Amino acid sequence: MIDFEAMGLMVGGTLIATALQAGWAGFRTTAGAVGGLLRPGFNMAKTKGELAQQIADLSRDGLVRARAKPIADAEFGTATSEMLRTRSIDALLSRHDAARSVRFANATTARQVCHQAAELSQMFGLAGTLLSLGRLGPLVDGASGVAGAIGMAVTTTLYGVILANLLFVPLAGMIDRRARAEDKDREDLFDWLQTHAQRAAPRLHEIGQNAPSARIVA
Repeated sequence: MIDFEAMGLMVGGTLIATALQAGWAGFRTTAGAVGGLLRPGFNMAKTKGELAQQIADLSRDGLVRARAKPIADAEFGTATSEMLRTRSIDALLSRHDAARSVRFANATTARQVCHQAAELSQMFGLAGTLLSLGRLGPLVDGASGVAGAIGMAVTTTLYGVILANLLFVPLAGMIDRRARAEDKDREDLFDWLQTHAQRAAPRLHEIGQNAPSARIVA
């Protein structure tokens, strides 16, 4: 059942063809997404604990005087640092939207490349079948050679189906589910952070009921 020649043709050919079709950037993005499936996902509890310290500082000192706290997650760390550097919630929103767009773009690219690999693996299965059957001409007088060629033809077709439906298509689904779950957790935390940041932002208060002037309070 295990044919290393057929396996090498299928796996090597599929990966090379996928890299050529997707381009180096797309192939690298996909490799990163697949590798990410082997590592722990977004740690919501840890990030929430670090954000809680930042929110406490915002509640105590206001947006104008608060200082950035260390946050291990790069996306939240960059967004909160930019907000406190500029003293602007718009900067927080802008950084968050940009990071979210990049995450979705990378996940979409990875899914598309996995589906491309699934299609190519089945094509290489057919190519291996045709290559094996092409050997039958010189082997018509040798029963063992004919059996070997037919066996390789069947094996390459089977490997193509297995690679497509038990590897690449499931990988695309896993990448999609990981991306959606992470986005939900991040959006929940971001909404929480944004609510407290808006409360800590400076507000205009009138000095008197009919007074035209106003003052800014943090």
